[in-house]
Amino acid sequence: MAIDAEELCSELLKLDISIRFVGIANEMGRLVAAKFREGLQPLLTSEELQSSVIKAALRMKTREDYEPNLGRTLYTFTSYEKVKRVSISLDDSRLSLLMASFDITADHNSIILNKILPRIKQHQLISEA
Repeated sequence: MAIDAEELCSELLKLDISIRFVGIANEMGRLVAAKFREGLQPLLTSEELQSSVIKAALRMKTREDYEPNLGRTLYTFTSYEKVKRVSISLDDSRLSLLMASFDITADHNSIILNKILPRIKQHQLISEA
C-alpha cells in the first residue's frame, strides 16, 4: 500500500513540539507534500522552499558516489542561525527525500534518531534507522 505523503508529514510534525516543518519530495526534487507547525511564520517563501528542496535532492544524489565506500547516507544536517534542517534519503520509487526543520534550541540529534528515523522505518521508507 502506498504511503500518503501528506498524512506522513502530519504524523511526523506531531512527534516533537520543536519540529517546524516536514516536507517530502519526489524523485525530481519537487515537493509532493509539506506541513508547517500551526501558527508558524515560515522563514522562506514557497518559491525559496521549493528551490531549497531541489538543491537538497541534488546534493543527496551526489553523495551516492561515495556510498560504496562509506555506506548509505542516513541523513544530512545543517544548522543555520535561525533554524536547523535535516534531509533524509528515502527508499521509495516515487518519494526520494524527506526534509524537516527544527527550532534552533531543539535537540535535533535525539529527534532525528529516536523519533523521525524509527517512524519512517515503520512505513518502510528506509531500511535502516
